Amino acid sequence: MLNMEEFEGLSVGDLIEAVPLFPALGPEPVVLRTSQKAHDKAEFVVTYHGVTLGRWVAQRDTKGGLTWTLS
Repeated sequence: MLNMEEFEGLSVGDLIEAVPLFPALGPEPVVLRTSQKAHDKAEFVVTYHGVTLGRWVAQRDTKGGLTWTLS
């Protein structure tokens, strides 16, 4: 979803459009709004068609990638 360069450039309030959650229903993407950002961790509020689905967290892992979890 994000590469490391994109992750490092994130700021609070940034929006990221991901793939559609249900492509058969239409092209509306899942939207991640950065709500918190630290050096190795970012938290996002996730919405789909304006409905909040929850919070996702991306954290830098030991292999140099990102690990995603639900918050």
